Amino acid sequence: MSRDPVEKTSVPLLLALPVFFLCLGANAIWDANEAFYVETPRQMVLSGDYINPSFNDQPRFNKPVLSYWIVALLYQAFGMSVAVERVGIALGAMGILAATFLIGRALRSTATGVLAALIVAIAPRVVMFARRIFIDVWITCFMAAALACFVMAERHPGRRRAWLAAMYVAIGLGVMTKGPIALLIPALAGGVWLLVERRLGDLRRLMLLPGLLIVLAIVLPREIVVYADHGLSRITDFWITENFGRYTSDMVPGDRGVLFYLPVLFGDLFPWAPLLLVPIVTAWRRSGGEPDDHAAIRRLLWLWIVVTVGFFTFSQSKQDLYIFPVAPAAAVLIADTLARTRFGATHAVVRVIIAVVAALCGVAAVVFWRLFRSGYYELGDASTVAIVLGGASAATLLFLWRRQHAAAFMTLTAGFILFNYLFVCRLLPDAERLKPIPPIAAAFNAQASPGATLHAFNMMLPSLVHYADRPVLEDIPSADYAAALLHGREEVWIVTGGPEWNDIRAQAPEPVSCVAERRHLFAFDARLADLIAGRPPPDVLLVTNKCSGR
Repeated sequence: MSRDPVEKTSVPLLLALPVFFLCLGANAIWDANEAFYVETPRQMVLSGDYINPSFNDQPRFNKPVLSYWIVALLYQAFGMSVAVERVGIALGAMGILAATFLIGRALRSTATGVLAALIVAIAPRVVMFARRIFIDVWITCFMAAALACFVMAERHPGRRRAWLAAMYVAIGLGVMTKGPIALLIPALAGGVWLLVERRLGDLRRLMLLPGLLIVLAIVLPREIVVYADHGLSRITDFWITENFGRYTSDMVPGDRGVLFYLPVLFGDLFPWAPLLLVPIVTAWRRSGGEPDDHAAIRRLLWLWIVVTVGFFTFSQSKQDLYIFPVAPAAAVLIADTLARTRFGATHAVVRVIIAVVAALCGVAAVVFWRLFRSGYYELGDASTVAIVLGGASAATLLFLWRRQHAAAFMTLTAGFILFNYLFVCRLLPDAERLKPIPPIAAAFNAQASPGATLHAFNMMLPSLVHYADRPVLEDIPSADYAAALLHGREEVWIVTGGPEWNDIRAQAPEPVSCVAERRHLFAFDARLADLIAGRPPPDVLLVTNKCSGR
């Protein structure tokens, strides 16, 4: 009897994993989020204060402390560097993959768990997140672990207490990473699931009181120390003002309406994310001959996605990473769909979606070929990437036409595994020349005197704090104020944009002030119009009054 093709996905998974740990030091800090998780733990290690985090010489209590502690521990063990910090993010990604595997195995089989982990591991956005977004990777890890433990408790009643205890540990660690959302989302999703399954009586078996004590035992010790040092202000600022304020206040420009998360949901796990359309429609229904507990777990995963996306859809502040914790559940539902339909052999809609995805990869190949082979945004291996994507697209469509559905899946998967290696070890290092902060910081460090002050006017790139190795003052309210600083007797350096510099120069012309370094802002999400035209992003300048010779 031939081997089930779903069982052949372990080799691609093993091939996909090393990319998370390769070339970690090849890129400078990604502004803005990563800068905080490189520099704040460094200050902890240097100061020896692991209770009161600080960044840019200012207290930083707006995030829980566990993420900083993880990096600080890695610094203590392996030395302080950006690459070491990124080892921590990669380890969090491994936790996500492990939790995804457990959920998939509990739903259907070990092979389904491996397939689900593979779907997460080859997604380029996940690979990119796992080398620049520390806190969101780790909160996804802990929330996925909590979901996996709950599912395992349901599937293995004989070990229910152990799995539930592990679930509450994961929730406690999640709270220490991101705050109350790590408890609120699992509670909402689990509560709705028990309600629709008509199992509210099972609340008695969920160890709620012992679980609460486990969470408190993890969270309270540090809060007690903070209270002893600062009173209630620091605690209430985070637990109430920060969290409630983020949910009820606009934190980003632009209108992000109720449909904002739809492209995010179907994009995070690309190329296989579009297949989520099938289980989103059908996961609520029980398949013929399927055990009740399997169908119940599928509905739980469905609710995990719906509750999470729905909760953040109604928030005023919408960030795409807020719903990243749905990725493991989404991957498992996709893997389950692929396993049940034998990669689309028994389901026409699945075949159509795979064909559309393959065609989109062909379009992406053309885009890479057109946009990144020359000009300002030139990337050295763009042609190779285009060939890989185009070849995978064509081969996948060919296998679909020949009704070799498993081969089609494996071909596109192999194409993205290779793409990810090229992406992290060739494209990203080549794009490093586009980043402005390391050369600007190098110019400042080479020319500024020890007593000089470094300011930012209408532009704050947090990585500058790390690379300049001194505070960056954000105390300039206007061009008039900046000009007055430059006219003063003290040595002043200001990082600002081109239009702001024109306003300053009108009041502080040469030789009072001059440009010490000029670069372009890094446009990781550059507008398509700029990419097509090869138009560089706006300028970022380092200006000073030292050039006057005073």
